[in-house]
Amino acid sequence: MSQELLNKLKNYLDERLKNEVTGGSFKPFEIDVTSSPSGWYRWEIRTESHVPVRFVTEHSDGIISIESELLDKAGDYIIERLCKSYRFKFAKAKGNDKEEEKIDKALDKEMEEARKDYINRRNFEKHLKKPYWHAFLRLLWFDEVARRISEEHGVEVKVSIDKVDCDSGLESKFNGNNMDEDRKFEEIKKRVEVVIVAYKLASQVYETSRKRRKEYLEFRDTILAKYGIKKKGL
Repeated sequence: MSQELLNKLKNYLDERLKNEVTGGSFKPFEIDVTSSPSGWYRWEIRTESHVPVRFVTEHSDGIISIESELLDKAGDYIIERLCKSYRFKFAKAKGNDKEEEKIDKALDKEMEEARKDYINRRNFEKHLKKPYWHAFLRLLWFDEVARRISEEHGVEVKVSIDKVDCDSGLESKFNGNNMDEDRKFEEIKKRVEVVIVAYKLASQVYETSRKRRKEYLEFRDTILAKYGIKKKGL
């Protein structure tokens, strides 16, 4: 894309998202056209603000992606909840090096299995019964939101999961090859709007008001009932 159109896109993103900040102050988008170390993108426009859309990137193969703010840091959450659940075991084994090592290995194994299953979206019934069950329920909700919004708007939105730390967010992609710059710009705008809609609905999971998270709570209850799981203090 020409510098002129990149500037136009940056200005559009600044104007569209300046009032969508969820924490802190708005920081304008920045254009990066320098070659990445691995050469994986042609240009990227990004912001450090906490807004529904944080990155627009044209990759080296001509695919353009619109990515949201993170929805979940599931890897950190799984580790935190599992470590907390193992505290009693470690306290009981204190001073017994052999037993502590055994428990430590069991913890590492459980963390690794949970992270792999999260990345591969499998064994939900098993993990919904674990201390970190909220992470797997949130993933199901995010996937449902992406499916619903994609269907309603005719634009595909997916939940992407980082394979290293299990961070998740929303993403919409399209092939920009053989498109002129004006068409690329319009396609990006369309997908920015859809990602914003999807992000706001997905974020219901973090609302404190039952009224503002009504759809998520209904979804949660349906999923738990499906697997016959009863939770205290929801």
